[in-house]
Amino acid sequence: MVVVGFSVGHHKGAALVIDGELVVAITEERLTRLKGDGAYQTDMPIHSIDYCLSSQNLRYEDVDLFVYNTVENDKVLEQFISKIGLDEERLVFVPHHMAHAYSSFYSSDFDEAAVVVADAMGSVLVAGSPMERWAIENGYDIPDTSEEDFDYAEGASIFHFTKNGVEEVWKKWVKYPFVWGPDNEFSIGTMYGEGALQLIYDEKSNNWQAGKLMGIASYADKSFVDSTPEVTRYSEDNFHIPLDRIRPDIHYKSDFSARANIAGLYQREQENASLHLCNIAKNITKSKNLCVAGGSFLNCNTNERIILSKNFKGTYFIPPADDSGIPLGCAWYGYIEVLKGVRKEKKLLNPYTGIPYSNQDVLNAIDYIDSLTPFRDKIEVYHIEDETELIGITANYLNDNKVIGWYQGGSELGPRALGNRSILATPKHSWMTEYINNDIKRREWYRPFAPSVLYEKQSQVFNLNTYSPYMLVTTTVKKKWKDLIPAVVHIDGTSRYQSVTEENNPRYYKLIKQFENVSGLPLVLNTSFNGKDEPIVETPLDAINSFWKNNLFALIINDIIIKRR
Repeated sequence: MVVVGFSVGHHKGAALVIDGELVVAITEERLTRLKGDGAYQTDMPIHSIDYCLSSQNLRYEDVDLFVYNTVENDKVLEQFISKIGLDEERLVFVPHHMAHAYSSFYSSDFDEAAVVVADAMGSVLVAGSPMERWAIENGYDIPDTSEEDFDYAEGASIFHFTKNGVEEVWKKWVKYPFVWGPDNEFSIGTMYGEGALQLIYDEKSNNWQAGKLMGIASYADKSFVDSTPEVTRYSEDNFHIPLDRIRPDIHYKSDFSARANIAGLYQREQENASLHLCNIAKNITKSKNLCVAGGSFLNCNTNERIILSKNFKGTYFIPPADDSGIPLGCAWYGYIEVLKGVRKEKKLLNPYTGIPYSNQDVLNAIDYIDSLTPFRDKIEVYHIEDETELIGITANYLNDNKVIGWYQGGSELGPRALGNRSILATPKHSWMTEYINNDIKRREWYRPFAPSVLYEKQSQVFNLNTYSPYMLVTTTVKKKWKDLIPAVVHIDGTSRYQSVTEENNPRYYKLIKQFENVSGLPLVLNTSFNGKDEPIVETPLDAINSFWKNNLFALIINDIIIKRR
C-alpha cells in the first residue's frame, strides 16, 4: 500500500509511506528555496509530492491514498483534481492535531503512549470547512458557534494510543479570530508567538521567530522572573492563559535587558503550561509513556522540564515537531486508520528522510555554476575515496579553527540540522560564537549554538544523560567543561545537545571521534547549513552556493572536498 501525506500552509511538504514504512519526506521550502514556504498561500506542495514519488519511480496513479491537512482555507480538492488528475475518493482530510499526534506516536518505538499536542493553532471550525465536515462524519464533539460572531480552533489536545487504536481524551478549543481580553484565552503556542512578535520583531524581514525568544529569555534576571506573579491560571484538569500581552509597554524597540526580562516571563509561562498539560495527560491516560508534537515542543527547555518531572518512564520528542511534521502524520493516519495497514517495525524515526545525491551531481553543480560565472578557478576540488583520510582532513580543519559545510546522505526532516546538512566548527573558543553569528549566519549575537556529542561521552560533559538524537533537549554543562567548550555553552550555562552514535549517523560519528583524537573534545559545534533568510540546503547546488555566499572555509560533500583557493 502506498500513501502520500501532505500539508497546506506554512512549512508545507509531503511524506511517503509504503507498506508500513516511511520511505521519504521533505518540506517544500527546501525545494523552492523560500523560507517557510506556504505561509501566505494555499497551494498544494506539488514539488514535495513529486520529490517523494520520483524517488521511488512512482506515478500519481500508483498511490492508493493521498491524505492532507489544511488549517483553514481549502482549495485542495479542486487542485487535487486539476493537478493530480485523480478522483476525490483517493483524497482524505485529517485534523491538524490528529496529524501531529500520528506523526509523533508512529515515529516512536512505543506500543502505547499518551500524546500531547500544543501549538499556536490547529484546524479551524469554519462553517463548511474540512474540519467541520470531518467532525460531523466522525461524530466529533465540537463547540456550537451558530449564534456567535467567531469560530473555534484547536488549541491543545491529548490523545491515548494503544494496541486497540487511538482515542482523543482531552481538547482545548480557542476562539478564532482571537478575541482580546483577560476573559478569553491564548493557546500555549500563540502566547509564545505573541511574545516573540512583541519582543524580537524585525521590521526589515517582517520576522519574529519563536526560537529567538527562547535565546533571549536566557538573559533574563532570574530574581525578576521568580518575583513576578504568573499570569496563567490553573485547575486540576485545565489551564487558562489570558489573551493579553505581558507588559505591553516593553517591546522590540526597548533596551535589551528589559526585553530579556519579559522574554523570561513568556518562557516561564510556556514551560509551566506545557508541563501542566503533560500532567493532565498523565492523570487521564495513566500511561507510562509520553509523545509530544506541535511547535511548542521545539522548546528545548520545556522538554528538559518534562524529563526531569519523571512523570513518564519513556518520553519521545519528534524532530519535525512543528508543521513540517504534519505530512508525516497525514501519511501514517491514512495508512493505519483508513487503509488498516500495519506498521512494519516499531523503531525510532530515522530523521534523514531526504534523497541522497551522487558525486556526479556535485560535479554537475560545479559545472553549472561555472557556466554562469567563473568559479572553478576560485576553488580547489579533491575527490577522496578513502573515508579515513577524508575524515582526518576534515577533523584537522575543525581543530585549526576552520568553519566548514558538512553535507552527507539525505537531508534531515524538521528545523534542526543533525549532521547531514550542517555547518561545523570547533567548540573550544568563545569567539567562535560571535564569528559564526556575525560573519556566516548573520543573525542576532545572543543566539546560541548546539553541540553534537559522542553518546558514550555525553554524561562526562552534561548533567542530563538522556539519549537525544534530535537536538531537542537542553541541559546544564558540568562546571569543569564550561571553559573547555565555551562556543556551545549559553549564557545560562546550558547546551542543547545532540547524541551521536555509530548507528544513528555512522560517518558523522567517525568525524566527531577523530576530532576528539586531535583535540581532546568529544563534540563539535553544529548549526544548520544555511545563511540569513534561506532554508537549510537540500541539493549539492544549494550547498555550493551557500558555502560560497556565507564564507565557509571548505565544503565536504559526500567524498568531495571543495575549498577556497
